[in-house]
Amino acid sequence: MTAKDIRSKFLEFFKENNHVVVSSSSLVPEDDSVLLTTAGMQQFKPYYLGEKSPYGPNTVSCQKSFRTSDIEEIGDETHLTFFEMLGNFSFGGYFKKQAINLAFDFLTKKLGLKIDYVSIFIGDKNVPQDQESEKIWLDLGIKPEKIKKFGREDNFWGPTGEQGPCGPTTEIYINGTEIWNLVFNEYYQDKDGQLTYLKQKGVDTGMGLERLATIIQQKNNIFETDLFFPIIEEIRKNKDVSLISLKEERIIADHIRGAVFLISDKVLPSNIDRGYILRRILRRTIRYNKLIGLPENFIIYLADKVIQI
Repeated sequence: MTAKDIRSKFLEFFKENNHVVVSSSSLVPEDDSVLLTTAGMQQFKPYYLGEKSPYGPNTVSCQKSFRTSDIEEIGDETHLTFFEMLGNFSFGGYFKKQAINLAFDFLTKKLGLKIDYVSIFIGDKNVPQDQESEKIWLDLGIKPEKIKKFGREDNFWGPTGEQGPCGPTTEIYINGTEIWNLVFNEYYQDKDGQLTYLKQKGVDTGMGLERLATIIQQKNNIFETDLFFPIIEEIRKNKDVSLISLKEERIIADHIRGAVFLISDKVLPSNIDRGYILRRILRRTIRYNKLIGLPENFIIYLADKVIQI
């Protein structure tokens, strides 16, 4: 199954389950508290706070996303700067039970995958343990020993930016990899970190297309999927494979992909803000291009390959 097929199946499944398909927003967000769009929920942020959604209470999208927090980790088997985030969202339409049931049905029934284990929020002094999610998973047949409990660092998400909706999460793991994060927005966190209950509860989920493709296509890592391997192949065609480390070719593949999508959303290189992020990944791409002896201006050819994909 190609990544294109996976993307279509996801959107179609939720459309059949009363969600409106919404196009990806730009990587340049309207929310001025963040430089780039890092998650699918960002374009829907006002609807969690009570503004009426023009799409109705339930939406689904495949969102272009860009994160720089792990830029030094690029080159391993899982980290990316640019990625596509599959997500379903509800602004007062449904909450934990339906969100978990939909995720379970899509993975196990639509895709035929087997869930290894799930995790829930263990609770802390400000937020209680998520016993409701635990019960829902038990009712779906997940055994108690397959429900792991973690703290805020692992199972509490948000807000995006300095303030906004946030809440406990439940995560789904397949083949030892976290594949889907279901966020239950119950709280609003202000700039001082204080939590208050939202008047309207919401659901915000995110599943990386690249990780899901890795599992479905039975690849060892994201760079072997059809989203990346054509880029890797072009690099190897132009250089003795024995002289290229996996890290170098992965950095080039990730960064040129990210650069193409930033530029397509009208970001240009500069020495400040999001323009600096683009400049940085372009400089890193050019550096590794030279280090492994690829032809001059080869990254332009690789950019064309990204566009073809």
